[in-house]
Amino acid sequence: MATVIEKEGFTSTEKNKLKRELTLLPLFGLIYFTVCGGAFGAEPMVGLSGPGLALLLMVVTPLIFSIPNMLMVREMQSMMPVEGGYYHWTKQAFGPFVGFMAGWMNWVVSWVDVSIYPVWTAWYLSYFIPQLSDGATIFGIDFTGGFLSWLVAATLIILISLLNVRGARLSGLTTNWLGLLMIIPLIIMSGFGIYAGISSGTPLRFDFLAGGAEVNSPNLLAALSVGVYVAMWNFMGWELPAAAGDEIKEPKKTYPKAMVLVLFAAILSYSIPTIAGLWGGADINGSHQMWGIEEYNEGEGIGAVLAENGVTEEQIVAWGADPATDAGWEFPTIAHKIGDNIAGKDSGLSYFLGAIVGISAILSMIGLFIGNGLGGTRVPYAMAQDGMMPKWLNKVHPKYGTPWISILICGAFFLVFSTSAFQNLVVIDVFLNMLVLMAEIFALVALRIKRPELPRNRVPGGVFGLIYIVIAPLSIIVLAIVSQIVDYGWQGAIGWGLIAMAVGALLYIPIRKFVKKGIPDVDPYVLNEPEK
Repeated sequence: MATVIEKEGFTSTEKNKLKRELTLLPLFGLIYFTVCGGAFGAEPMVGLSGPGLALLLMVVTPLIFSIPNMLMVREMQSMMPVEGGYYHWTKQAFGPFVGFMAGWMNWVVSWVDVSIYPVWTAWYLSYFIPQLSDGATIFGIDFTGGFLSWLVAATLIILISLLNVRGARLSGLTTNWLGLLMIIPLIIMSGFGIYAGISSGTPLRFDFLAGGAEVNSPNLLAALSVGVYVAMWNFMGWELPAAAGDEIKEPKKTYPKAMVLVLFAAILSYSIPTIAGLWGGADINGSHQMWGIEEYNEGEGIGAVLAENGVTEEQIVAWGADPATDAGWEFPTIAHKIGDNIAGKDSGLSYFLGAIVGISAILSMIGLFIGNGLGGTRVPYAMAQDGMMPKWLNKVHPKYGTPWISILICGAFFLVFSTSAFQNLVVIDVFLNMLVLMAEIFALVALRIKRPELPRNRVPGGVFGLIYIVIAPLSIIVLAIVSQIVDYGWQGAIGWGLIAMAVGALLYIPIRKFVKKGIPDVDPYVLNEPEK
């Protein structure tokens, strides 16, 4: 039986206009580009923690973080396969305030998190269009590289927002094509890298820790504190597309299948290009320490950063880099190094591999923007349905069946937060995201106690399975928050996050009193229309 909610200006007809059109393939694309998005992001694990530990984390992290999250999402989503996902999960477990705060915090995180992908798209595009970093004079007017990069990012945000208005299925299919076009260059690079390793007779053996450091307790703990944080970040986001629950066909079956496929695809996407890069020429004489290292200040080079790790300027020069100007190696540079190893320094093959992997990185960033943006745009819509956001966010496009007002409002936030003034706020991601994830995990336990009669796809293993999905991810969550505090200090790591939480708590009171007034709660346990 369909849930009926009626109030002037707020009826179930808006909800029923949503099109349940996300099948397995487009949903796979959306989850893949929420969780992974290709090999990009694995580089810091290698440079900071070491090749061997990085590869180990690519296999172990899914066991202690991804699979527990997947099982949690599988159970919760099977109980409440509706728009809003984790907002309803936490609300049903802990009440309207916690639900509102979970939705609010993840929405705020999406402003700074999702908007960074168009910025990175422009950054990778500057490999091909140097004016995006150096600036240019157009029609006699001088423009900085930062402004031109923002124009590229803004154009992408507008185009993808319009794409999302056209439908979740179209967005999902777009990620499928992006994924296919993105992975082909990585396969080509990996093929050349493995060929280079085999033909050179180099044994498939890597340093376990960065720089070949001795494997002892202090060194291992230091490497783990960084590596686990990066690995966790590269394998999170399983619950975000669940926010589009009312747009998924047969969500109880489709979502778990898509997650399993994404898990295998993500492990292969990270590990194979990493092995190929290390074996194929980007780990000569310990040069893996160049992977993913960021400068303290843009343009000053990574010499000072690596010096703290005991790397001399002579070593950096021997690796073919300038310690005073060069940044760390991302996969386009790693692909270039593979070409150098096969055909000679700065050969045609080097530029070819670097260029196609650069294009792959651009496609990956676009896909990550689409995938992560989908969940961010659905949560305010779901909260508006429930009377916890202004009712105009509840509007569904009459033709495309999408929450178009919510999509465009989120697009406007993405435009604002893609400017350089807000990019440093990305550090609040870890703190707020981890708090919401902890709330989701504890919500599963609470609903086992409060609503044991509800049908659900239970986490297998009984009590031991439940302990596993609680303890395993919580250990990484705590480590991630501690690592963030060590890196940025209390103020940098959680200061802005606490401000965002305080704003949400203050907004809750007038919203509950004036916006929610007279609007019944959405019943998240009932599908709003029969599945076909």
